[in-house]
Amino acid sequence: MAGSYTVYFGPQHPGAPGNIGFKLELEGERVVKAELIPGFLHRGFEKMIENRKWENSYVLSYRFCVEDPDSLEVAYAEALDKVFRVEPPEKARYFRMIQAEFSRIASHMFWVHFMAGSTGLRTPAYWASAAREEILKWFAWVTGHRVYHNFSVPGGIRGEVPEGFGERTTQLTYLVEDIVKDVEKALLGNRVFKRRTRGVGVIKGDVALKLGATGPVVRGGGLKYDTRKIAPYERYDKVSFEIPVGEVGDSYDRALVRFREVYESLKIIRQAVLEVRRGEPYRVKVPLTAPPGRGYARVEAARGEYTVHVVSTGGRSPYRVRFKSPSLPLLTTVLNYILENEEVTIADLPVIFASLDPCAPDIDR
Repeated sequence: MAGSYTVYFGPQHPGAPGNIGFKLELEGERVVKAELIPGFLHRGFEKMIENRKWENSYVLSYRFCVEDPDSLEVAYAEALDKVFRVEPPEKARYFRMIQAEFSRIASHMFWVHFMAGSTGLRTPAYWASAAREEILKWFAWVTGHRVYHNFSVPGGIRGEVPEGFGERTTQLTYLVEDIVKDVEKALLGNRVFKRRTRGVGVIKGDVALKLGATGPVVRGGGLKYDTRKIAPYERYDKVSFEIPVGEVGDSYDRALVRFREVYESLKIIRQAVLEVRRGEPYRVKVPLTAPPGRGYARVEAARGEYTVHVVSTGGRSPYRVRFKSPSLPLLTTVLNYILENEEVTIADLPVIFASLDPCAPDIDR
């Protein structure tokens, strides 16, 4: 292309969305094309899982997205429930929902770091860390671990919930809500943030869905697409919650939707905690050897729909394990659609990256 030039962006750049690179084609300050360069974090998790025993594979199922590991953990546990043909107790199903929703909130608060940092607003990022820290403390109290928890397992959950679980969990939801309200006001209400995000990175929900995206990017564009509603799993069909959507589909709407999702997640947790009572069964027995068959699970993770497909030929290990990430379309089809239909400058690119909120290790599984 006449008058254009190439710039390599990332993987070690404060504006890059993690350990991932891009080959950018520029015309002056305008970015006209972005070619994804993945592979910097590839560790072969799927193949590693296939070479482990069933009971040793759980600990790898959630390690490629540190920001939202519990959604992956719940998805893998669900898939193995189907492989082993077991039905978890009701208590375990409601706890898995609590686990996944706290993980969603923690992920969205981690996202504030990237979104606020891309617009030069560090204070909301520090406040968001306080909310995430309280959630990590809760996880440590319940599971014994702060970040990776290994608590949702085939047949239910790994152990009994601690004494005072309901009261402390409910109290945490109100503490987190108070912090999030302050973060939302400081970030979304800031005039610099509004100027940097409104009208930037516009994509409508139906277009994003056709391009392979799901999650807040689709809902930010006005489309009410949420796996928890369209294909309920666990006991999401037993609780009441709304699907927040935006109007314009720009970076601001995607930010607004994530904050609204936090409040809906807190509502889900408050309802689910009433069904998690100490002393009731929390797991059914699962054999060491799996029968031949398949397990498939769909969950609504923080970045969109995650799917897990596990194939068993019988025996002590899975034959094939496949995770489908919601992050890849965000940095390929969705990003280049925006670049083709909007004048995006090199200064706008980190803002768009942050608003899409991909998880680079998701791609390098």
